[in-house]
Amino acid sequence: MPPIVHFTEVLTKRGVDPRQSRLLRHNATGAEQWRRGRDCFGHFASYQGKAPYKDCRFAFQFIPERALGGGDQTALFVGATSVAEHWLYDGQRPARMSTPTAMRNSGYMPEVGATAYDLEWLPEFDDLVERLVVRWGPTAATRAWSQWASRQHKEVVELRRDSAEPVFPGFATFTTSFDDIPLLWPSWRAVLAAVKGVYLLVHPDGDQYVGSASGDEGFLGRFREYAANGHGGNHLLQHRPRANYAVSILEVTSSTMSASEIVRRESAWKNKLGSRSHGLNAN
Repeated sequence: MPPIVHFTEVLTKRGVDPRQSRLLRHNATGAEQWRRGRDCFGHFASYQGKAPYKDCRFAFQFIPERALGGGDQTALFVGATSVAEHWLYDGQRPARMSTPTAMRNSGYMPEVGATAYDLEWLPEFDDLVERLVVRWGPTAATRAWSQWASRQHKEVVELRRDSAEPVFPGFATFTTSFDDIPLLWPSWRAVLAAVKGVYLLVHPDGDQYVGSASGDEGFLGRFREYAANGHGGNHLLQHRPRANYAVSILEVTSSTMSASEIVRRESAWKNKLGSRSHGLNAN
C-alpha cells in the first residue's frame, strides 16, 4: 500500500507555512464559476460574507469533486491565492480580480456589505490545478468549508496525469447524481443539452422514477431543475425528504420527435419498469 500523503506536506515542500494558509472548499456555485473560467472564479472568490480568509496569508481554493465509495466527500484543487487587503464592499470599489470581463462573464453580482478581498494567483501551484484531489471528510464536514491547513491534514487521494476533461462515456453508460450535476464537465453539459429523451431517477432506497426531457436544453435543463430544488416539480418527490438520487438515461429520442411523442415513450418505460405501482410515478 502506498504511503498516505497529506496536503500540508505539499505546502511545506513548496515553502508555504500551513499555519498561514487556509483551505477553502467552495460550493456548487463556486464549481459553476470555475467551469465558466478562472477569471470568473477569481471574481466570485473575492467577495465573501463570513470572513473565510480571516488572518491568513494564503488561500488554497477547492471545488466539490465526486464522493468516494465510502461516502466521504472530496475536493478538487483549482488554485492557490495570496490574500492581501480587504474591505467592506460598497458597490463602488471592485476587488483586484473583478475585471470588467470577469464580472460580465460570471454573471455574479456581489452583495453590498460583503467583505471584498484582493486575491492574487500563485503560479507556483499551477501545475496541480485540476489534478490534485483531497479527501475532505464526511458530508457533515463540508459545512466547515474554510479550514486552517495546519489543523486539517487532508489526505491526497488522487493526482491525475493531466487536467483534461474525460471523454463523455456515452448515453448507455452515463450516470450521475443530483449532487454531482453542477460538477459536470462543460463538454458533457453540451452533449446532454443537445438531446432529449427519457431518464431514470433512483432513490437511495431503490425506488425508481421515470421522467422525460423535451425542453430547449434537453436532458441538461431537466437535470438542473432537480439539482436546484431536489424534486423538479414531481408530485411524489416533493413529499419526500430531499435525497441524492442516482440519474441515468433510458432512451435518447429522435431530434424530430415531438414533445407528446416523447411523453408516450416515457409512459412505455413506466410500464416496463413498473414505476407507477412500485415506484415514484403518480401518473
